[in-house]
Amino acid sequence: MSVADADCDSTRDQSTQSGGTAKAHQLDALFRARSVALVGLSSDSRKMTGAPLGILRQNGFAGAIFPINPRVGTIDGLPCYPDISALPEVPDVALIMLAAGQCAQAVRDCAAKGIKAVVVLSSGFEESQDGMRHARALALAASETKTVVVGPNCEGVWSVRERLLLTFGSAAKRDTLHHSPVAVISQSGAMAGAVARHLQNNAIGCSYVVSVGNETVLTVSDYLEWMIEQDDVRVVLLFIEGLRDGQRLIRLIGRAIERDIRIVALKSGNSAAGMEAATSHTGKIASAYAVYHDLLEEAGAILVQSLTELIAAGEVLSVAPLPLHHPSRHDREADGFDGVAVFSIPGGTRSMTADQCDIHDVPLSTFAQNTVKALKETLPVFGGVENPTDLTGQVLTQPGLFDRCLSIISNDPHTEALIIQVANRGPTDVMSRLTLLGDVAEKTGYPVLISFLGDNLPPADRSALRSLGIICARDPAEAALYLGWLYKARHAKLNAGNRHRRLEQPFDKPQPEAHPTRVSARWSDVTTWIEAAGIPVAPWTILRPEHKASEACVLLSTPLAVKALPEDAAHKSELGLLSLNLTTTSRVEQEARRIRSVMQRPEAHILVQEMVTGGIEVLLAAVQNPDFGPVLALGMGGTSVELFRDIAWLALPTDHAKVTAALSRLKLNQLLSGFRGKPPADVPALVQAAVNLGNHFIADGSDIAEIEINPLLVQPLGKGVTAVDILIRPS
Repeated sequence: MSVADADCDSTRDQSTQSGGTAKAHQLDALFRARSVALVGLSSDSRKMTGAPLGILRQNGFAGAIFPINPRVGTIDGLPCYPDISALPEVPDVALIMLAAGQCAQAVRDCAAKGIKAVVVLSSGFEESQDGMRHARALALAASETKTVVVGPNCEGVWSVRERLLLTFGSAAKRDTLHHSPVAVISQSGAMAGAVARHLQNNAIGCSYVVSVGNETVLTVSDYLEWMIEQDDVRVVLLFIEGLRDGQRLIRLIGRAIERDIRIVALKSGNSAAGMEAATSHTGKIASAYAVYHDLLEEAGAILVQSLTELIAAGEVLSVAPLPLHHPSRHDREADGFDGVAVFSIPGGTRSMTADQCDIHDVPLSTFAQNTVKALKETLPVFGGVENPTDLTGQVLTQPGLFDRCLSIISNDPHTEALIIQVANRGPTDVMSRLTLLGDVAEKTGYPVLISFLGDNLPPADRSALRSLGIICARDPAEAALYLGWLYKARHAKLNAGNRHRRLEQPFDKPQPEAHPTRVSARWSDVTTWIEAAGIPVAPWTILRPEHKASEACVLLSTPLAVKALPEDAAHKSELGLLSLNLTTTSRVEQEARRIRSVMQRPEAHILVQEMVTGGIEVLLAAVQNPDFGPVLALGMGGTSVELFRDIAWLALPTDHAKVTAALSRLKLNQLLSGFRGKPPADVPALVQAAVNLGNHFIADGSDIAEIEINPLLVQPLGKGVTAVDILIRPS
């Protein structure tokens, strides 16, 4: 057994003396364990319950190992004990591989022995029809004994620096173990093993891996809380199917970014079919992907779309520095923009690189005038000296030309990052210039990416470049994707202070009342609630069957809208329960009778409301999300909401800066800004309404599961907003 990276040994003593943290944490007993009990270990190493012993030995775990199996005397040369109480000393951690019905008692036996941490590999809990009682018993045992319990139904944990791999997974069966500052937390055991396997096989390495299983006791957030305080973690890769403590996860992401740790998330269970699969797999119901995407991204996480991207993000974000940032300079300089410079040998990739950078929000730099002048003096006349460049094959045939052009471009004052786009003999050209490329990466301190034409370097060559802080991409699209992650990480870091201050409030909000105020869905109660939130409602009245419209509508100005009350019908226009632009009270009475007839409710009360014209329709809603708690939805309203799904989600409470930033990401923002010659809308009033609604929603103490304004009409600048249709859904 060998440990590939030198830091695996050189930092081990320093870290473990302090426990890896400034303050003792309950998970130290798990990840820093120096002795292990294997409860239910099989003498057959080919079985899953027999594999953990071989894995521990193969990876060089130096601590004591205590097999527990009452049916055999020894396993692989080690004395086997009949039960936990018979152990000659107290192990730090126990790995439990028993039937589900025996696990709760095993946890109690471990606690009685003094074992503080337990990993339960066994299945048969929440994921099975009859397993809930076993899950409840396990949770109760953990709570009453104050024992750390990982799982159940998991593939275990890795602590690479300790060479402690408590798992049966095949990914852990290896002769070389690479240690790097990449941690993995996964709600799927197979995905945890796959990510760890690729990180290890590609010599990228990792520090910790956790397959959380059913999270009967500990959640994703519990592991993240511990990992972001460790000295050997710079990147955490999350595979998420569903959460039950999303608010806490958001707070921890903010804490991680404050500590200059990048969080990458891959969310599954996003489609209707995917959500059903996630439910059957973990016993959780996943929320809509849009909510996860917006809230995690707002918190500063980097979201990826595939397993390969998740693995690649571990490499890129743990190796490459962030793009340079010049806080003392304006975005626009006298002679150029800051951004990525492209040192490109082939000209055919110029437009592709520019297109891909635009897709991934990667800014291209504008070279300074001196840079352009120097390139013109150095290159043949047919070369392209503007960014992205076309340096032509001459840089490879004329001695020293490659070096001179690279020096000119890399030293441009507007360069924040560098793409070196090579041609068809790229792998040879790159590996022959390792010293030169390494010097550029070291001296500039910004990301350097080598982009190939579909080539994938051997692991040894990629490792050599990684040791110089250089990342390889197979083509310009991949290079732009990687740089997009780095720019997102930089943006999150720059905004960490403000984000942390804004995120403190949601987790310190007043606790809900023991008996929350009951709010009915009646229109009169709904409008009272909305007006208490500081949002004006279009003038209205209720027309009862026995009333005359001429008397009921005397205080309203025409034109009028006549419709079924929201508590009677949520989708009025589709059901023919809405009439607009009525100018006489006789027409109001006629349409009220028609709507009652359609509803087959002659006794129904009908809502009559002043028409509000000229505004932009916006949806504004506050919702109790099962995974994240109170959230705000903001986007294109009216009938367009289901067609365009142009919605942004924010955690609550919120503020003006966050709402404004969310609006900027929406197509709605183009309409609000004055689309095709129309006057700009009253965006400040909309932002204020959103803040008011969201903060009133969480401070009110009522039993509201959801309140939706659709549409909220946003008038021209200075004219405010008006709520038209409102719907409340009590808890």
